[in-house]
Amino acid sequence: ERQVQSMYEENNSQDKPVVIGIDHGFSLMKTKHHIFGNGVVRCNGRPPVAENGFYYDGSYYCIGGERKTVHEDKTADEDFFPLKLVAVAKEIKTRGLPRTLRVVLGVGVPFKRFGKEQAKLVAYLKRSGPHFIEFEEKDYVITIENVYCFPQCFAAVADRMGNMHGRYIVADIGSWTKDIIFIDERKVQPDKCVTVPNSIITLFQEINAAVAEAIGGRVPESVVQNFIFGKDVVIPEDVKEIIISKLKAFATDIEGMLEESGFDLAYYNILYVGGGAIIMRRFGNARENVAYLEDIRLNAKGYELLATHQMNKR
Repeated sequence: ERQVQSMYEENNSQDKPVVIGIDHGFSLMKTKHHIFGNGVVRCNGRPPVAENGFYYDGSYYCIGGERKTVHEDKTADEDFFPLKLVAVAKEIKTRGLPRTLRVVLGVGVPFKRFGKEQAKLVAYLKRSGPHFIEFEEKDYVITIENVYCFPQCFAAVADRMGNMHGRYIVADIGSWTKDIIFIDERKVQPDKCVTVPNSIITLFQEINAAVAEAIGGRVPESVVQNFIFGKDVVIPEDVKEIIISKLKAFATDIEGMLEESGFDLAYYNILYVGGGAIIMRRFGNARENVAYLEDIRLNAKGYELLATHQMNKR
């Protein structure tokens, strides 16, 4: 630790903090360049494999395995704090940045819960540092200088808002919430935006309930996730039929939810965003007025873009 402290003192001459956007998902953590599971497991001693091994504040952890149990309040336990530091370390490594770094974070919360949740998340993530960590056997010294929070879904399309002429429904179908925003001539109409709980994680639970009832056992969520993404997976044919049936029903329900929210789908441009966009493209009804933004890192990229603007304004 003395060596790391010296590293901090020698290299903390950075002119300007680096902005890093992080989407703290209920299933996956996303940054501009990385996607990894939000599982956090405390280890007894140094992990046997360096990959995703993490040391912080006197404890070793393995990061990125099976997702953590859902808590509506992401600040309810300590897990998202080390996950945030790992996300920063991964971006530092990928971007070739100094391992002693001052950072400004861009993060987000569901659109309709923004007013209620953003201050709490900012306070949780913006703890005084520096934070001395070891990730994959490399030392990092991370200082969080500021945290800017934005509404998710809006952040995912922030870079294209200037070209969104006409009426748009943007549906961000995430792990735990469905965020729907209405954009009319490049302006968000907050009174017509909705955030609905129970999304893809609930879908996974319904798939497993149906599989258990039909043939017994359960399907690992990672297998279902990889199947949705079109990756090669080993699944018995009868289980695959159940999964496809549930995915089609989920897609139909999404369209029904949009209609119930007051949107006649025939008269809007519709953008599906994130993991749900993949489900809607593969298992929903094809429409000429629908587009699919399937990069599940779009919110993280949007947070980074918006936080950069915010920092430069200051």
